[in-house]
Amino acid sequence: MICRPIRAEEFVQAEKIMNIAFRFEWDKYPENDSGTRHHNVYGAFEGETMTSCTVANAYKSMYFGHEVGMLGVGGVATLPEYRREGHIRHLLTLILQDSYKRGDVIGSLYPFSHPFYRKFGFENGQVMNRLKVDTAELRQFPCTGKVRQFMPGEDDAVIKDMYNAFIHNRNFACRRREWEWNALKKDPYLTHVYTYLWYADDGAPEAYFTVVHNEEKNFIVRDWAFLSARAVRGVFGFLGLLTPSGEKTEIWLPGDVKPYLLFNEPYDLDVRHESRGMIRVVNVEKALQLHPWEEGTGFAIQVEDAQIVENNGVFSVQCKGGETCVTKGDAQPDASFSIQAFSLICCGAASVEDTLFNRTDCQVYHNLQGLNRAFVQNHHYLREDF
Repeated sequence: MICRPIRAEEFVQAEKIMNIAFRFEWDKYPENDSGTRHHNVYGAFEGETMTSCTVANAYKSMYFGHEVGMLGVGGVATLPEYRREGHIRHLLTLILQDSYKRGDVIGSLYPFSHPFYRKFGFENGQVMNRLKVDTAELRQFPCTGKVRQFMPGEDDAVIKDMYNAFIHNRNFACRRREWEWNALKKDPYLTHVYTYLWYADDGAPEAYFTVVHNEEKNFIVRDWAFLSARAVRGVFGFLGLLTPSGEKTEIWLPGDVKPYLLFNEPYDLDVRHESRGMIRVVNVEKALQLHPWEEGTGFAIQVEDAQIVENNGVFSVQCKGGETCVTKGDAQPDASFSIQAFSLICCGAASVEDTLFNRTDCQVYHNLQGLNRAFVQNHHYLREDF
């Protein structure tokens, strides 16, 4: 078996393998790639037969206010007759190693099986609140500010600026490429997908939200960004006006929006604390270097990574005079973590104490209080599908 990036003329074969796994709605076969669509697609081969494939999407994502490279693993598929032969295991190992060489700092994926992808260093760390509420319940929020509908052809810079400000300190949130804003260019009266902007009373744009009116005549807030608490309440108040047209409304909420505190009467809320994917640190040294340490922070931590050998070892961190120094050597470690457990604490998905309580693949020998202070928790927001 050989694992490698595919060639342009192999793109359709990879798409066919993915079709078996994900059931695409095709009217006709896709065409072989004449541009860049095959880039970052990998295949496993037995002779001339492509048996498995996956996509190593290259994203620019946020990590404690820094824009870093993120590996987004998607399209993982194997022909049924070649399953359980280790083809994906070899592919994922190669992709992770190449992601490290590419300069990525973090990685994420949406698993079909958490235990399976845990074998490759990923851990369940992306959690959001999925709110389903009677649309009428949103009428408890006053209709403050001003709302106007965005129409195709308008200048969308205000929406993009709000989105970029919104994601700045939300780890794993992705910088969007131009084509990922294509929904703004489609006629809402044909697609039943409507985008609105919310302005504060002083005229400041502080939120946008895209609402899908689905076949069941309910509403789904498919995409949104807000810059203040008053904007959240203003958006909810506007959504309450849609009561005659839709019985239910569904909204994905980032961790800093807590519906049980926001609503006056929370009994009738349907809130699901849902996984939005697994996370991983791809480059331990870079992740530690970019982490926002407090002045005077100092520790040594041992990491074990079965796929990326460069991540194995003891890393010492010292923060003095506003400068962070990360060295790899033979210092006596204060703690040892698997790459899965390390990814949780380093990416701000869990505290050190919570990680120790819930896992068996980590251990603190001393300096627990200092490590608790050092590894701060942070909001995550991954909405891209890949």
